[in-house]
Amino acid sequence: MISKAIRLSSLAATACIFSASVGLGLLLRPNQPAVAIAPLSLAEVDLAQRPVAFTQPPQLVSATTSRNLVSDRNASYYLTLDLPAGANVNLQSVRIRMTEGRDSIFRFRPQDTLAFEGSRQSRGPQLPLGEVTQDREQRSLTVQFNPSVEPGRNVTLVLRPERNPRFEGVYLFEVVAYPEGEQVESYFTGYARLQFYETDNDPLIRGSRL
Repeated sequence: MISKAIRLSSLAATACIFSASVGLGLLLRPNQPAVAIAPLSLAEVDLAQRPVAFTQPPQLVSATTSRNLVSDRNASYYLTLDLPAGANVNLQSVRIRMTEGRDSIFRFRPQDTLAFEGSRQSRGPQLPLGEVTQDREQRSLTVQFNPSVEPGRNVTLVLRPERNPRFEGVYLFEVVAYPEGEQVESYFTGYARLQFYETDNDPLIRGSRL
């Protein structure tokens, strides 16, 4: 009984030493020298917790529509973003959301979304896409790139609506970019401004970036 009590006391003491040593940044093992565990500095902790962000963020540089007649079912919207070399992180996804316009049932056709390198006037190779999802309540479309897009290039999204808005006027679409990473900081790149008419007009001049 005395021997057993001594062993239990020894184990309890070892546990206390282990607990205290971990708090001090030391790990003690039986019959081995202490191993120091260097604590993280405040700067390292802050960096680890900081979300991934663009160093030099992308910008929406152009927004046009192929057809600007109201209710037209064959229109394509071209949104071109400049992803500068100084971004220092890949572009993972883009969200487009209608923020101004009075057509409450406006919808995109997610399955027909395309993307390519370059601009509408200078089209480069097509970029593969991942998931493309639509939120009807938010009137938004989120486009995932797969793989993500490396900095130093222009990217053009081709969006296909079910039809153009039913009413003439100016429509604004908020364009937000997301870098690659698990915890990221999004960036507002600008508003795509598209204007629609009761009678057809020149499609190349009826869109702009705000």
